[in-house]
Amino acid sequence: MHATRIRPDTRPTDLRRLAAAALSAVIPGLGQLFNGRPRLATLFLVPSLILIALGVLLVQSQSPARLAAWVVSPPVMGTLLALNGVLLVWRLLAVGQAFLDTRRTGPTGRLGIVGIVVIAILVVLPHVAVYRYGTILGDTFERVFTGAVLGAGDVEGAAEGPVPKDGERINVLLLGVDERREKTHTLTDTMMVASIDPVGHTVALMSIPRDLIDTPLGTGDVYGPKLNSLMSYATAHPKEFPKGGMRTLEDAIGALLQIPIHYYARLDFGGFIKMVDAVGGVDVTVANGFDDPTYDGYGFTKSGYGSGYSITAGPHHLDGINALAYARSRKAITESDFTRQARQQQILIALRDRATRGGSLLFALPDLLDAVGETIRSDVPVDQLPALAAIVEEVGRDDVTNVVIRSPLIHPKKTRYGDAQAPDLARIRAVAAALFSEPGTPPQPWPTPKPTKAPKATPTPKATPGS
Repeated sequence: MHATRIRPDTRPTDLRRLAAAALSAVIPGLGQLFNGRPRLATLFLVPSLILIALGVLLVQSQSPARLAAWVVSPPVMGTLLALNGVLLVWRLLAVGQAFLDTRRTGPTGRLGIVGIVVIAILVVLPHVAVYRYGTILGDTFERVFTGAVLGAGDVEGAAEGPVPKDGERINVLLLGVDERREKTHTLTDTMMVASIDPVGHTVALMSIPRDLIDTPLGTGDVYGPKLNSLMSYATAHPKEFPKGGMRTLEDAIGALLQIPIHYYARLDFGGFIKMVDAVGGVDVTVANGFDDPTYDGYGFTKSGYGSGYSITAGPHHLDGINALAYARSRKAITESDFTRQARQQQILIALRDRATRGGSLLFALPDLLDAVGETIRSDVPVDQLPALAAIVEEVGRDDVTNVVIRSPLIHPKKTRYGDAQAPDLARIRAVAAALFSEPGTPPQPWPTPKPTKAPKATPTPKATPGS
């Protein structure tokens, strides 16, 4: 007779080893505590709990937008990626020690081997994903930001302007430009000043008519042609405008409103479509529907949407190309440049709401930064982005005040440059002074809302004798 070798039952030991390893995979040190190793548990658990507490504190104390702006900066991203690698090694050491603890005697069975491999893979995968995501963000950030500002070096005619002091309003000139190849020169189709109050956490928006003429330049001179041609003209005539096209336009609008323009952000309309699509579209409520049968901006018809653009009153979710159409259409019977400017402000606020909702900004960052890097140029300093992001995110819809410069602040005038709008400087500056109020003081809308009349009191019937 031949003796049969009986293999020991390793299942109970394997299960206990895997339980300890799984606990340390969740939080390093728990597996050691499970194995009755208090010193090792303290060694692994205390740093783990400190790191978890710091992470929770950071997330709870910072807004998603500010956290995202802080995370994507190269020094922070590099530190986080290095910490991610150290944390991976730390977790694997804790898992390995918990599984191979010398108190668990006997051989490891097939269940133990397969189980520890699965646990190790589950530990490694999140760190690989974090590294991959962080690397993509870092690479995209490097493409977006050149030097210390957002691609400002790529803008011809950009020059440094005034720097806001602590607690002062931050005034940014927002420009929408049409740079299609068939255009012979670039026109600033959209001009809007966004003023951020860091004290009162409010934003004031003022749209500037593109057909405005006789604009003061802040040098004692006046620019006679339409304002939307100033940037291109100044860029083409450096001897006459040594500051360049962008700073000349900033100074002109600053002189018009009598406020300093600190920074600019220039957006090409094609990139606007990509930005809206990157955040999953925007939500708007249309007050008055309209039909513009002539609209075909940026290949609207070629994209399969049919001829012209129309929209009904009520709530709508718009993708990039429809959001641009809504913001640019102006030839419907009931529409004009002024109603279009109001719609542009509405889309801008909707885009901000969509980008900063919940914690979704971090997940949309690669596509959003990619779209921003291709199409936006700005001289906003990188080190101010976290603070600006935090302020903008804290601004609710009720904290945004919109003004469109229109009659009676301007009046139509026929000129050799075509139909134009002549400014009433005194009235424009009075409205601007109320809108761009002192920090901490609520901006005043225009036209000023009329007070609601109190309802008439219903007379109390007199008592009838004998009743």
